[in-house]
Order: sequence, then C-alpha cells, then structure tokens
Amino acid sequence: MYNLLKTLCSNNDMKKTSLHETHLSLGAKLEHFSGWLLPKSFGDEVGEYNAVRNSVGIVDLSYRGKIILSGKEHLKFLQGILTNDVNKLEVGKGLYATFLTPKGRIIADMRLYRRSDSVLIDLEPGLNEKVTELFLKYKISYKVNIEDSTETLSLMSIQGPSSKKLIEKTFGEKIPVMNEYDYITKSINGTNTIIAKANRTGEEGFDIYIQSDGRDKSIWDHLVKNGEEFQIKPVGLLAMETLRIEAGIPRYGVDMNENTIPIEAGLWHALSFEKGCYVGQEVIARIKWRGHVNWHLVGFEIYAKDISINDSKIFDGERDIGYITSSSFSPMFNKVIALGYIRREFNKPGTKVSINTKENKKISAKVVNLPFYNKS
Repeated sequence: MYNLLKTLCSNNDMKKTSLHETHLSLGAKLEHFSGWLLPKSFGDEVGEYNAVRNSVGIVDLSYRGKIILSGKEHLKFLQGILTNDVNKLEVGKGLYATFLTPKGRIIADMRLYRRSDSVLIDLEPGLNEKVTELFLKYKISYKVNIEDSTETLSLMSIQGPSSKKLIEKTFGEKIPVMNEYDYITKSINGTNTIIAKANRTGEEGFDIYIQSDGRDKSIWDHLVKNGEEFQIKPVGLLAMETLRIEAGIPRYGVDMNENTIPIEAGLWHALSFEKGCYVGQEVIARIKWRGHVNWHLVGFEIYAKDISINDSKIFDGERDIGYITSSSFSPMFNKVIALGYIRREFNKPGTKVSINTKENKKISAKVVNLPFYNKS
C-alpha cells in the first residue's frame, strides 16, 4: 500500500525519538523507517486520516534530518549551492530548495528557515548525514559553521483545518496570517519554540521545533490536551503516506532521487531563475530556456483495489513508458491512487495506460492532474 525506506535491523538497533515512550502509551504499532523505530499507526489508520482531513492530527516528525548553519558567511555559502534565492529571505521567512549534483540531479530537497544569526534546514531522514558531509566538502574557505541537529531538535507537526485554532489555544494568543514557510517564535511554559507554516498533507499545518530535552513531551501533552475539543488524534506513517500522496507531494528517496531533475518532479517552486550561479544551475537553465524534460511526475487513478503497484512499470500497449513510485488506497476517492513518472508524450490528463505489477498482473489506470486533493 505504501513505500517507505525500511530496514531489516532489530528494534534494539533502531533510533527512537524522545517521544517514543509516549507513542507506546498511546498504543502505537511500530515500523522500521530509515533507521528509526516509529509509529506505523495508532490502531486506527482511517481515523487518523479523517482527523487530519476533518479536524486536526498531531504527528512526531523528530526523525527528519535537521541541520543548522551559522557563521559570518553562511548565507553566502548557501546562496552558491542551493537552487532557490536564499539572499532574498528576511528573518521569519523560509523557502523550499534543492541541492543538486553538477549534472542537475537532486541530492536533497529541503525546507529552509532564516533566523537572525543562522539558518535551520529540514530534510528527509538520513539525508542530514549525506548533506552535512557534502556541505563540509563545499565549504572550502567560507566562514560557516555546520551542525547536524537531528537528534537534539524535536519536530512535531499539527495538520488539519483546525490546526491554527489549536496553535492559538495552546499559546494563548492569535497568530498572524502566515504564508507557507513563514515562521514565528513562541514560548510555552518557559520553553522556546519555532512554529513554521507547513503543508505536509494538503491541509493547513504547522511544524513546531523544540529542543529534545524532555520539554518536547510537555509540549506534545499540552497540544493533545488542548486538542481534545477538536477531536485530535496522533497520526502514524501509514495515514501520513496516504495524505501526502493525495496532496501530490513527492518525497525524496521514494518519488525522486539522484537520478531526478527537479523539473521532472515538478519542483518549480524550489528553483530561482534570477539568482546567480549555483551547483547544477547550467543544466536547469538550459532546460528552462531551450528544451524540455522527457519524464514528468503525474498522478494515476488505478482501476483495482488493495493491490501493490509500487515500482511497477507503466505501458502503452507493449511500449514501456514509465513507472510507479508510490501508491495508496484513498479513503476520500475510494480507489487506489499513485504517483509516478511517464514519458512526456503520454502525460496528458485522461490518458489511459496499463500497469504491470510485480505479480505480473495487468491493471488499467488513467493519468490525472496533481494534486488529487486540494482543500479549496
């Protein structure tokens, strides 16, 4: 049903977030995911899904990679290696960007938040180690400090139409209108937090960053208590995967990797065509102004239920024209939906294709626009 970065390690080898015991007390069913032991669900996957779509859900994202850059030239350094315009950011603002190989392929995608004396980077789990190593390689003579804060900085996310009301009730004051990637700093019970606007499910949402020193559990408990009037539920990996796919949000390591050009994945919002040079910029500019990409990430409606199609090939007759990257059964649409890449000649919505599963079954599908779900 879903495609996650699993491992075969024992539970004792897995990293655990500082909220692990809290999850166990809530009846979490655990899953190995990218080196971490995390809640697969809390026993009610559909209920968790519905909480996000109809009210509010809370999810522990502390396993995500987090890097903090500081120093006299940290902005100049990032401006020269990332695809978006870091220099235009004001304190309290953020953006989405990618880090590319010299050939324009994606090493990592990331959310980036500018603070008064540093930048906080949020990226997929496991990428923090690779990106930190590459940042140190590119650092050369730049005056920049690079700190991997993945295990010292917790991250919990509030997702759903009641998320703003919950944040305001918890922090005891109205919060301003915020655009995606904007953030504010607030204190609760003497604990400082960063609250960033973050759509991870197709709904309004907020990410809350806090030090992993025990105070994060207090914040979680406070949010859950205040969320009772909104029927808040903790949300596991399964429901989050379905919500993500419905929202048409590609995930690194599943829907894109070091063979993917950002434009293939539709990541136009990660690219600036006005800033100066950055690693991989020549390839991106050439595609933008002179050419096209051969592959496009699109959505698929699948005419079958409860069937595994991840990594399956897509055909037009006998011609191999693409592949599925992630899929899930959608409670909203009552059908299997998927993300995948297809050759540009076949990316028009409504195009009928066939999918060959790993079990060598042929099923029918149709190309559709992304996202599947839009809250408006």
